[in-house]
Parts: sequence; structure tokens; C-alpha cells
Amino acid sequence: MSRRPPRQVGGEYLYQRLNNALQAHRRGDHQTARVGYLAVLEDHPRNFDALHLLGLLCTETGSVDEGIALLRRALAVDPANAAAHYTLAGVLLAKGDERATLESLERTIALQPTNPAAWLMRGNVLQHLQALAQSIDCYREAVRQQPAFPEAFNNLAAALRALRRFDEALASAEQALAQRPAYPQALNNRGLIQLDRKHGAAAVEDFRHALALNPSFAEAWHNLGTALMLLKRYAEARDAFAQLARLAPQFPHALGNLVYAKLCDCDWQEWGLWSTALLEAVDRGAHAAMPAAFLCVSGSAAAQLRCAEAFTRVYYPPRAPAVGESMHYHHDKIRVAYLSGDLGEHAVTYLLAGVFERHDQNRFETIAFAWDRQSDGPARRRIERSFTRFIDIDARSDAEVVRLMREFEVDIAVDLTGHTLGQRTNILAQRAAPLQVNYLGLPATMGAPYIDYLIADRFIIPAYHEPWYAEKVVCLDGCFQPNDDRRQTPPPAPSRAALGLPEAGLVLCCFNRNCKFNPATFDIWMRLLGAAPQSVLWLLATHPAAADNLRREAAARGVSPDRLVFAEQTPYLDYLARYRAADLFLDTTPFNGGATASDALTMGVPVLTLAGDSFAGRMAGSLLCDLGLGELVATSLADYEARAQSLLRDPARLRGLQQGLVRQRAEHRFFDTDHYRRTLEGAYQLMWERHAAGLPPAAFVAADKPRAAS
Repeated sequence: MSRRPPRQVGGEYLYQRLNNALQAHRRGDHQTARVGYLAVLEDHPRNFDALHLLGLLCTETGSVDEGIALLRRALAVDPANAAAHYTLAGVLLAKGDERATLESLERTIALQPTNPAAWLMRGNVLQHLQALAQSIDCYREAVRQQPAFPEAFNNLAAALRALRRFDEALASAEQALAQRPAYPQALNNRGLIQLDRKHGAAAVEDFRHALALNPSFAEAWHNLGTALMLLKRYAEARDAFAQLARLAPQFPHALGNLVYAKLCDCDWQEWGLWSTALLEAVDRGAHAAMPAAFLCVSGSAAAQLRCAEAFTRVYYPPRAPAVGESMHYHHDKIRVAYLSGDLGEHAVTYLLAGVFERHDQNRFETIAFAWDRQSDGPARRRIERSFTRFIDIDARSDAEVVRLMREFEVDIAVDLTGHTLGQRTNILAQRAAPLQVNYLGLPATMGAPYIDYLIADRFIIPAYHEPWYAEKVVCLDGCFQPNDDRRQTPPPAPSRAALGLPEAGLVLCCFNRNCKFNPATFDIWMRLLGAAPQSVLWLLATHPAAADNLRREAAARGVSPDRLVFAEQTPYLDYLARYRAADLFLDTTPFNGGATASDALTMGVPVLTLAGDSFAGRMAGSLLCDLGLGELVATSLADYEARAQSLLRDPARLRGLQQGLVRQRAEHRFFDTDHYRRTLEGAYQLMWERHAAGLPPAAFVAADKPRAAS
């Protein structure tokens, strides 16, 4: 906002008085300037310059409302003054009144269409209001008026990125950097675009360059840590998040990301200090952690709800009126849309492929809205044939997808991703369908008012736990988790020696992700190895640092590191085959295995778990209870250890459990995909019947045979 010399209107004496006040204004003597402007207005109450400059002074010194009133008075005197309209727009924007800002900018541009700064500001406001296509038009006009305009090119890149036009966004960011190479914001922006394009190493370079130019750039520290996490360079990510926590401790999920990076590396130094700090922050209502990462730290469903609500409030607030109740479509078949970035070689697909294939085509139309994993192997090709329509939305913006879903008149939108990597929750935040469901991808609440239902079962969420879930809970009559009874038969298991295992002794395994491990559980595992001298613990380690840290932790507990055996990641069928070499799967807490526990049971390996107080902490217990194996569900860490010790002392019992699982594989409903599919369809039917009858979402139990709405 300029403080230009006053025009010589009203004679030399008036000009001199205004100029004296302006000079005081420029040197920061606000009181003298204010007195001078007021003195002029006392004699000349309609003097444009005095009104304009005093209005500007008021906004600069915190009297924003008084300043706005004075600027409006100035414009009443000279409504054709484009500079004053632009000044008012900037003040209104700083106050947060975006609609009024746009009105002032419209007047500015109408009077002065060649003002590139006005076009830039208008683009910024429209981008913030999610009017992305209009904002792009503004930025393009700004650079047409002023070709050397790096700020406009940078903000254009951000708008194009939001529309998932990544190649155009990259070109615009590079144009900004060509004009201003030392531009931290543009480097940060280009790094984000590189992440979107799956170029993690290039993103890291951009974020590091931005931080070399501006070491206090909090957002770039966050983005650097995120990129390093995706590259599994967890120690470096931890250091980036630690720097962010020191620099900006209130930055969203800074503390949670630091704790999660440490967990991914099995770095438990000062674990009690860090985990307690995170739990206390979430308890205060702070946005301190990503919901999926927080499941590794807290087993409290109430705390998980607080975490999810804070995350949703910051990143995915409702972006449209709650119009679900007024969206009534009338179809012969219920139209169910599945939204997921994991339709390919991923646990979600392995579990659901058979359900997708067998949906009742006489009652349901199914549509997949898929992103990522476009050419991800046989699992992707298999399920592409399973839907009425399979739509790749990788290059479509969220708003485009919402429009498409409404054009298709989707009745029920089922989110298979939740608050996990690659999520596109803004689609649901815009109320893309009358009913919206959280299912399978996130074993927790999404904490979002626009998600109507969560699919679970009565073991996963007992009735007295329902208040800790923002959604209405649909309990399937049986287990919440599907199985695919048409999956390919795994190849024969390699020999133990080929897998790096000893030929004799018990093989205890846990193929859950390393981030689910913690010192309390590991303490028990090491005591179990001590009680069974020939046993080994077989773990998955996706990177060397985690394996090294776990070996160090074993040695610190008096166990030879050689008794930890680490399996490499392999194709899915080979991964299943190696379960045949294991004797007992030891589950983690507070975040259980879900797909991994199911895989172990499918391959005849008993699973010992501890049932906690949240969805994520009760998954394996649900599987076991549905199979009639409640004896393998512990209720405390001490109980978990005692049950494990009992099993290790009784090899005959362990063999009996293994043989029982092999027998059940052919006959139990847990492994019956078609039974599960009918139960799930019964849930969808009852959801839709309630909606069609004008009833709000409500908790209910869904059985194999659908029940009438009530």
C-alpha cells in the first residue's frame, strides 16, 4: 500500500500540511501524522488525500475498522480512484473478508485493467476460496500484463497443482525460478509438485535449497521431512521434523511426525518422553499428529477421535452444505462408488477383490474411482474387470470428481482410503454422494461430519465405544474384514534354510510394519526368546536402519541379535508362502495387524493378539473370535505374555491350532467371500432404505439377509 505525496488540491498551504503529516507517517511518527491528517479533515472533511492516508495509517496501527471506514469515505469522494480501491482490497483481505475483497478488486480492475498486482491478489483470493479455474485465469492475466512476475507464476503453479495438472504446474514453477532463482517459496512449491509426480529425490533437493535460502521456512522443513519419509530415509526425516518442532512447535502435526519417524526406524530413545508429550498435546485438542500415525502411539478410541477431528478441521473441513439428506436419486439398482488410491498391489485390493467380483449385479451398480497404481500388476487388471465402471481419476481435480459422481447419481460413496497416504478426502468434504462411508482403509474414525457410516463389527466396536466414533457404526454380523477365497494358491514354501531360518526350534513371526513395534511389546518378545532357547523371531524390515536398531535393542535386553531374522519384501504370493515356515504370529499393540493377521490365519499360522480399546487395537481379536479362537486374544500385556509362554511350552497345542486353521480354511464363514459379500450388501441396502425413507443415518447390525428399515 503506497503513501504517495498528496496532490496539490486546495492551495499550497493545504498541500504543505498534508505533506508534513505524510513525512511523519513515513518516518513512523504515527501520532504526529494522525494529528496532522485530522487537522486537515477538520477544515476539509471531504479531502480525499487526508481520508485515504489516515485510513491507511489506522490500518497500519491496528485500528482496522476505523481505517476501512475512512477508506470508504475517501472513495465516496473519488469513486474512480483505482489505487484507493486496491488499498481497501488489501485491508479487507488482511481482515479476512474475502468476499468484500473481491468486490474492491473488481472495481480496481474495472478502473485499471492493466494492474498486475490487482490480478495477482484476485487470483490469490479465488484460490483460497477453491475457485481454482478462475484463479488461474487471474494469474495468467497478471503475467500477460507483467511477464516478469515470479510471484504470479509461483501462485499459478500452486493452483494448477491443486487441479492435479502437474506438468503445467511444474512448468509454471520453473518459470518463477527462471525469473528469480533464489525464491524459497517457488522452490518449496516445485518440491511439492515433484512429490506429486513421484520424484521424491528431486523434491528433497528443492526443499533443501529453499531451506538454505531461508532456514526459518517452517513449511519447507515439514515438506522435507515428508519427502524423506516417503523415501524411507527415516533418520533424516526425524531430524527435519525435530528442527521444525524447535522452530515452530505449534506447526500442525510437527510433534506427531517426529514421533512417527522415530517409530518407523524403531528408534525408541526417550520413547516415554516423546510419546507422553504427543498424547498430552492431542488430549489438549492440539492438531499434533496425523490420524493414521497416531494409531501407533495411542490405543484410546477417544484420543483417536480428538486427533482425527483436529486433522479434519484443519485440512478437510466441510466444503459444501450438508445436502446429503436432500439428494434423493431413484434407481432400480443402488449405485455404490468405491474411492481408493490402493486399487492394485495393496492389502485393500487383496482383501476386497473377491467382493468386487461378486457384487449382485441385479441389485447394485458398482463404480471405482481410482488414483495411483495405474499399472500395478495382475491385481489391478483383475479388479478393473469387476466394476460396472472403472474410472481413473488420477489427473482429475477433486471438484471434477464431485461433478462426475453427481452426474452418475452415486447413491453411496465408500472411501477405502480414509486419512492415509494419498487420501482425497476433499471429494467427500464436498458431499459427493447422499451417503458416505468410511470402510477398511483407515481402522479408525475419520472425525468428519460428512462421513455418515463406519463399517465395523460388534467385537471391533462394542456398543459402549460408539460415542468415540464420529460416524454411525454399522456392525457386520461376523467379522468386519473380508477375505478373498479366489486368491491364487501360493507357491510351495522355500526351505527354512533358504529363508535364513534355523532348521530346528520355534519360529515366532511378526510381519506387521515396523512402526507398530514399541518397547513394551518388544520386551515381551525378548523374554519369550529367552524362555525358548532354540527359537527365533522373524520380522519384516523394510530398510537396514530399522533392523540395526532392533538388533541393538535385542542386545540391550540380553538376547543375541542373531536370533532376530529379517525378511525382505517380496511379491504377495511369495510373502504368503513363507508363512508356512512360521509357528506362531505375535501381534502388535496398540495397533494390531489387520491384513497381515488375516494372511497368517489363512496360511494356517495361529495369531496371538492383545485386544485394546480402539478399532485398530481390536482387529486381530475380531478375526480370531470369528474363527472361534478367543483363547488367543489377551486382555493385557501380562496376559499376552502368559498366553504366549503357555503356547511355547505346549508344541502339541500349537500344532493342533495350526491343523484346525487348515481345516477351517475350506468350511468356515471367515473364509467365505460370498457370505461376506451378502452381509456387506445388506448393510448398503439398509443404509439406502433409511435414506430413501427420510431417516437419518443410525447405527445398526447388518446380517447375511438384509432387514427392513425402521
